[in-house]
Amino acid sequence: MKKITLIIILFFVILTPKGVLADDELSHIRIKTDFNIWKVNLNRHDWTNNYFKSFWNDIEVRLPENLNPELQKGTEANLSTESIKGIDFVEIKDYLDKYVAPEINREKQDVTISLDEEGKPIFEGFAFSGQSIDYEKAFYLIRDAFLKGEEDVRLPIKVDPATVTVSPELEEKGIIELIGMGETDYSGSPYNRRSNIRVGLSRFNGWLIPPKEKVSVIKKLGAVNQYTGYLPELVIKGDKTIPEYGGGLCQVSTTVYRSILFSGLPINERRNHSYAVSYYDPQGLDANIYIPSPDLKFTNDTEDHILIQTTMIDNKAYSNIYGTAVDRHVDLIGPWYYSYRNPPPTRIETTSQLAPGEKEIVGGAHAGFQASWYRRISHGDESKEDIIEHIYSNYQARPLYMMVGEEGPAAPTTDSSDNGT
Repeated sequence: MKKITLIIILFFVILTPKGVLADDELSHIRIKTDFNIWKVNLNRHDWTNNYFKSFWNDIEVRLPENLNPELQKGTEANLSTESIKGIDFVEIKDYLDKYVAPEINREKQDVTISLDEEGKPIFEGFAFSGQSIDYEKAFYLIRDAFLKGEEDVRLPIKVDPATVTVSPELEEKGIIELIGMGETDYSGSPYNRRSNIRVGLSRFNGWLIPPKEKVSVIKKLGAVNQYTGYLPELVIKGDKTIPEYGGGLCQVSTTVYRSILFSGLPINERRNHSYAVSYYDPQGLDANIYIPSPDLKFTNDTEDHILIQTTMIDNKAYSNIYGTAVDRHVDLIGPWYYSYRNPPPTRIETTSQLAPGEKEIVGGAHAGFQASWYRRISHGDESKEDIIEHIYSNYQARPLYMMVGEEGPAAPTTDSSDNGT
């Protein structure tokens, strides 16, 4: 009778098998969103745990914790246990709460847009869609990654769309909703760089672009010097990184570029920086500009106007594009980083512009590599084929570059084809 009772209990607690790790365990997992990548070192953050699986005649079961031991007597031949290494969802949630949620979770913010007496757009607020991590989906995606030995996990996010309220004049131009957003993180930037970013973003705030028009970011930016509000800050000047007015403006162009990417608008011209700059992580989605070139150019291929709004909040720069959504959806696939090269040997040159023996570093050491992303533009109409665009970047390996003071001619100037901020 006891054996029959136990069998009945076991059949009512049969569970779907838990995830078991693949034979080749992962060393890391990359959690990805549109603008962030968290590379989780699984040797430091152990997301696994040992648990016991119970079997009744080779059928997996879960025994109730308060099961009367008397009921198990006489069933030992049929009941067995096995130690299994599986996924610890508590540890995963702790990691997401500590490192990821502060960058992702936010309340919805709405915006009201109208025109002033001169016909220029004015904004009340900045549109942020509400975001929060979908923990349940995230757990199962991470579990599946472990099971399949896959390194990349696209973090599922719950979205509460921002409300965009516009004046009748703008609505007639097709400015009715948010169609794309870009962001970058400039944490660690010195005062002059932050100031230049602020001035640069202001040049694009309220940029109203007519339908079918091809535009230039450099042309819209205008003159960059001490008379237009800019301060000296580091820029990439050929082989050197030296102060010039407007250093940091590539933070602006990169932010705008990312909003263009997610709007699905055609990009006519874009160049990556000559070496990887940490302000533009994740690498491969930067847009280098320097007057007169390189430039960032794109086209408003919609039937309506589009409107750009920019701002900076808490070490992040943002660019919103408003317009009328067309029948397309954008996914960014990647990144893939490859062809890594170590920095070359230290480069030392002499100059008469420094005191004898005085040293000045004019370029830091940087590893080189290549980066690939893909932009996939899909349509609701299944008869239309998806558009797949390769976003390729080649970052140079750079040596530590040092000038040493010595009597003699000044060091030669360098080509400016790889300039940028």
